Amino acid sequence: MRKILFVVNRTKPEAQRIADRLARAARGAGMDVEICGDFPVPDSAFKGADICCVVGGDGTILSCVRAAADFGIPIFGINLGKLGFLAHYSDSIDDASFLTLAAGEGRILERELLEARIGGRAFVALNDFAVKSSGAAAVSGLGISADGEFIANYVGDGLVFSTPTGSTAYNLSAGGPLIHPKAKVFVMTPVCPHTLSNRSLVYDASAKIGISCLSGDCVFVSDGRIVSDFPRGSQAEVFISSKTVKFSRLRGHSHFSILRSKLGWAEDPRHLRQ
Repeated sequence: MRKILFVVNRTKPEAQRIADRLARAARGAGMDVEICGDFPVPDSAFKGADICCVVGGDGTILSCVRAAADFGIPIFGINLGKLGFLAHYSDSIDDASFLTLAAGEGRILERELLEARIGGRAFVALNDFAVKSSGAAAVSGLGISADGEFIANYVGDGLVFSTPTGSTAYNLSAGGPLIHPKAKVFVMTPVCPHTLSNRSLVYDASAKIGISCLSGDCVFVSDGRIVSDFPRGSQAEVFISSKTVKFSRLRGHSHFSILRSKLGWAEDPRHLRQ
């Protein structure tokens, strides 16, 4: 019997109602159903599941990434948040479309993760890692190398290391480039650098980036969540992980259609009626 795990963000008023409706459809199709509203989601919830439906928003999906990657379980999301780059199906999804995804008949997209190693500990991120000052008004000095070769020292509010998937998140807000999710690269974008010539650097997927905290007390942030202190003298390494996370999408899924919709890209004004 195929098993679907629902991860429900119960802080969203309609989340439980939507999960219950979709769960009835899944049971009607002969599937086993588990509904989890705990946060953080325990790893044990993913054990034995064939697919995970997240009812919430992008933040809820990000909280599931590590466990979903470890268990190899595809994710799809019902967006009750704001932008919904990751959880982009609406709460009005019909039963037929939902069951196509739940039955594993959708298109499986594999997305790369970033990995960071700090003081013997390892973390993964789907969108990004950020190294930033722990104080609200403080600046940081960070030394960066790539595959052992010194690049530069950066002074400012911090640095963002982003996957192609996460290029529409913090990286974009900091002035970084949009990157197609199939590109085998990752990007480093300075946040409010004191040297105006400091701009985004795009690295090959095989690169290993060394980070040294030269001044200021910093924190290391994974997908918006602080995972480690990073005080002066600390060192870390960031690189593309050997792990990936899978997403289930309906046939006809279009990356550029999502960008047009979510970023509000306008049509050519010359073609619009006055």
